[in-house]
This record gives sequence, C-alpha cells and structure tokens, in this order.
Amino acid sequence: MERKILVGTSGWGYDEWVGPFYPKALKKEDFLLYYSEIFYTNEINTTFYNIPSKWVVKSWVDKTPNNFLFTAKIPKKVTHEHKLDVDLCLNDLDYFLTSIDPLIKAKKLLSLLIQLPPSFNREEHFGMLREFIRNWPSELKAEGYYLAIEFRNESWMDDKIFDYLKKNSLTYCAVIEPLLPPRMDITNSEFFYLRFHGYGKKIWFDYFFTEEEIREWAVSINNVIDKVEKIGIYFNNHFSGYAAKNSLMMMKELGVKPRTDPEQISLLDVKKESGSFDKGQTSLDKFF
Repeated sequence: MERKILVGTSGWGYDEWVGPFYPKALKKEDFLLYYSEIFYTNEINTTFYNIPSKWVVKSWVDKTPNNFLFTAKIPKKVTHEHKLDVDLCLNDLDYFLTSIDPLIKAKKLLSLLIQLPPSFNREEHFGMLREFIRNWPSELKAEGYYLAIEFRNESWMDDKIFDYLKKNSLTYCAVIEPLLPPRMDITNSEFFYLRFHGYGKKIWFDYFFTEEEIREWAVSINNVIDKVEKIGIYFNNHFSGYAAKNSLMMMKELGVKPRTDPEQISLLDVKKESGSFDKGQTSLDKFF
C-alpha cells in the first residue's frame, strides 16, 4: 500500500543510538534492517559527505522492505564546493546518480535533496540554480523521484523564488531551525518535504522536541496534508537518539502507525534476516 505520510530520521547509522533506540546486542551492519522494521522511510545523510559505491546502495535496497522509501542528500561537492556551477559539478552529479541507480531501479527513491550552503544567496546565485536545474541529466517523471531544495539563506524567502519552484515542479524543503522562518509553502502538490533540525544553542541538532512542540507542529503539518499527494517528514536532531524518538512521537500525533511497534520487534528475527542466526533457530530474545 502506498503511504501518504512518511515520517523518519535523517540517517540511521549512529553509534550513540545504541541503547536509546537500537538494542545493545545489534551489530552496526544490522541497524538498517532493524530501523526499517519500524519506519517506512529514511533520509540518507551520508551521501552528502561521500558518494557510496553501487554495491553499498544495493545493500540498502536488499535490507529494506519493498515499500520502504529513501530520500538522499546530493553530495556537498556539488552543492557546497562547486555551488551548482554546471561547468564544475556535472561530472560529480552524474557519478552520484549512477551510484544510487539501484534505488531508482527498485523504485525506492522518493526524492533527492539539494541542500544549499548559507553563503548561497539569491542575489549572486539564482542564475546558477536555474542553470543547474535546466541541466539536470535525467527526466524526473520517468525516473519516478522528486527534487527538493533546502535553502540556508533568508534571501530566498521571496515570492518570486517560490513561483519559480512551482513552475518547475520543485519541492520547497520546509525547515524547523533557528535561521529561517518556518514557512510551509507548497510548491509541488505531489510532494511536500519537511526537515526538523532543532533549536540547540551550540549545535542545532542537539535538541529534543517536547510533546507540546510536537503537538504544535502537527497542527501545521495537518494543514498541509490535504493539499498534497505525499509528505516526507525527517528529523535531523540525531544526538542521543532524539530523532528516532521524535519521529515516533510525530507519527503518533498524526495518526500514523509504525510498521512494527518497537516493543514488538524480535531481535532474533532481525538477526535471522541478516544471516547472523540460522532461520530455523527458536527464540532466544531473553538472552540478548
């Protein structure tokens, strides 16, 4: 069944989640298996820092259920180092798209996120953004995924920019963070993207959203849900496992059930699925 409301975290491979989210007996290579027993989506954060090999991406496909969907951040070499300059970044972009092709072929890629640096401003760089979009090397409709843009400079908070996004079927990535207003503009009626960063004093992401805050944001989200076909909500406050807990809190507030309640997950079944244990072995959960 295709799901309209997808809630998950930004990344899954955090060692500090062992205890707060992952069982202590779980191996790191089984984190995604366990995560996808609960959630239906994840925003791949590591692609921002390094382009993964195809076999790694294929392993993500193989470790997740058929209806699990990923979003992925475009590498910072494209967005931050080359600042979308098509004369410099298209080879890296092609290499990245080739690497994540297993997600596209498996129809597990929901969206790519173009996260722009704070120095990327409307006055100097709007032309570069337009040229980059004009030179996108594939047909989005045919490939079956969306393009979302996350601005980090307030100069982009302009109606002309949102009109441009609408005309080009680009999704504005709404952000919950200290620097930009929490605008919930819908620029693509097919898909809405929302990222919760947090309001940590030194590091944004070191922040836990309270039940009251989750309830308040759920009201704003509910105002969007009926106006779009699909919505992706990702918590990036990864410190201390906050993102996983806040994701589950938001799902409950929006009336979205997890794939499996965390308390009902059998660690033995996860280990069997990963190949760590023989599939015929009886339950030993109490010993893990």
